[in-house]
Amino acid sequence: MARKRNRPESDGSAKTEYQKNKRRVLAEQEYCAICGRLVDKSLKFPHPLSASVDHITPIAMGGHPSAYENLQLTHLICNQSK
Repeated sequence: MARKRNRPESDGSAKTEYQKNKRRVLAEQEYCAICGRLVDKSLKFPHPLSASVDHITPIAMGGHPSAYENLQLTHLICNQSK
């Protein structure tokens, strides 16, 4: 049976950097990078319009798992539909 692999940003030093950059994205960005509308950060998961942090270039396609330059603010629903 195959072992489930952890996402790189959920383990080790990448996790620490990802969490730091996720907080930075949430603090500095206001608008969804996909639809362009304001993100209401008071809405909590699993509300479809809650804030979500998206990898611009997916990790599976070579995107860096925790680099600030590869992270953007989105609505949860926009990120899921991407």
